[in-house]
Amino acid sequence: MSSRQGSLQLTAKKKKLTVFLAFLFSALVFCPSRAASEPPRMTSAVPRVVYKAQQAIEKKEYVEAERCLRKFIKKKRKRPHYLVEFTLANVLTMSGRDKEALLHYRAAANLNPGFVAVWQNMGKIHFDLNQYDEAGDCLLKAYELMEKNDPSLLYYAAVSYILAEKGAKALPHLEYLSSGEAGDPKTEWLEALLKVCMDLQLNEKAFDVIHTLLARNGDDPRWWKILAQFHLQQSDYRDAAAALTVHSYIASANLNLKDLMLLGDLNSVIGVPQKAAEYYNRALGMEKTPSNHEKLASAHIAAHKPEKAIEILEAALEQEPTSALWFMMGHVLYEKEDFDRAYDAFAHSVKHDPKMGQAHLMMGYCALQADRKDAAASAFKKACRFPK
Repeated sequence: MSSRQGSLQLTAKKKKLTVFLAFLFSALVFCPSRAASEPPRMTSAVPRVVYKAQQAIEKKEYVEAERCLRKFIKKKRKRPHYLVEFTLANVLTMSGRDKEALLHYRAAANLNPGFVAVWQNMGKIHFDLNQYDEAGDCLLKAYELMEKNDPSLLYYAAVSYILAEKGAKALPHLEYLSSGEAGDPKTEWLEALLKVCMDLQLNEKAFDVIHTLLARNGDDPRWWKILAQFHLQQSDYRDAAAALTVHSYIASANLNLKDLMLLGDLNSVIGVPQKAAEYYNRALGMEKTPSNHEKLASAHIAAHKPEKAIEILEAALEQEPTSALWFMMGHVLYEKEDFDRAYDAFAHSVKHDPKMGQAHLMMGYCALQADRKDAAASAFKKACRFPK
């Protein structure tokens, strides 16, 4: 799957995660502890210095907030407190000093490992620094410490692992989210699970997820396209063609050149040349290239419509003659037993590509059929100069 499709669009997921965590950060900067373990006792000096720092922060006086917190830490070096370290880390983050902030978040986490907010904020900082594996670990820790687990936080931890290319770490969490135990699975959870399954080549599981997505929203053309790509990876061309055909009906107004060419190729492979010709013809309306003309002509030949193939080739040759197009024209004319015109077509092919040994060979056969022995001998002699 191409990534880009992704069909899961991780770049968009990254932006979505950033927005979520930015909100989360602002909501939790000064939130009270929701510790799973007993936090260190708070002396009366701690709330005073934290309150003083908060007042400075509200006025955007970050230098003053940092000064009073560092002064307290230096004075109470033997009795550090997690809230002071946590608040200082927040100030540093607001000042754009993320790496320095991490040191104080870690100090706060060491002093009170059960403090949920510190793990959430550390997750945000690691994410902003593109340290996605560490971000996932921190967000997962925050999720596990919550009194009431928030499945969205577990999802964002999994997305962080995906961005870190650690799909195996994301898999069990996405499987849990998609199982229904955390509530009705959201579409984005299933999307993420699908990406991981495909990345890890868990084909049966990926297939199940695709059909779950189709059952939830069969009118979304994305899932049909992903299903087609899945079958294509398995070399199951008939089912790939069927899925992509459904996609083409749903997204008919948005079909691009690549989709049309793939539909044409798939129908050619499964032996439906007339349908292939329809798609190639539509593609030709978007982009007229020699290769697109060749494919359309080939489909008409396979559908036993040589006159239609000749018509297409003539139009293509007027627009942009190539050795390959003339060679194909020669073959169509040879099959129609129009040997003189076929000979001329192969001669044009050679003119455009003198090293086209097959064209020399076919000129020889055409000349023989037309009882032009000298021309045949000359053509076969030239053909012998080229490897098979």
